[in-house]
Amino acid sequence: MRTSTNAITSTKEDYIRAIYILHKTDRGEGVTHISKRLGLGKSTVSERVKELVRDGLVTAEPYGQIRLTTKGMNVALKLTYKHRIIEVFLYETLKISKNKVHEEAEKLEHAFSDGAIKRLAKFLNYPKNDPHGSTIPKIKGWN
Repeated sequence: MRTSTNAITSTKEDYIRAIYILHKTDRGEGVTHISKRLGLGKSTVSERVKELVRDGLVTAEPYGQIRLTTKGMNVALKLTYKHRIIEVFLYETLKISKNKVHEEAEKLEHAFSDGAIKRLAKFLNYPKNDPHGSTIPKIKGWN
């Protein structure tokens, strides 16, 4: 049975996505890198990483790299998909400038259900790239 402590909260989603982005950009995935990306203290990040390890979302070497597990990678890809679909909607439909869509999408990606994102993607005719040119990942059953 899944307890509330194992739920993937928006805070945990932020960590997972930060690790994913750092990995994709070869900037490292250690506590220091994550703390800089999220603007948080190293001790705060270390505690959250322990939770992510316990939840089976990441693996962590002592004082080393933090890597997404398959489960964590699936969460990261869905979050990235949501984020980029929202960016496309904000840019193409609401005409919000490219330099502002990222910040707005950061807030909204946690609020949209999977079903709403699937419908939004269909409404947008399943875009392949976000307004910045980044590829929108393929999610089985979503696009």
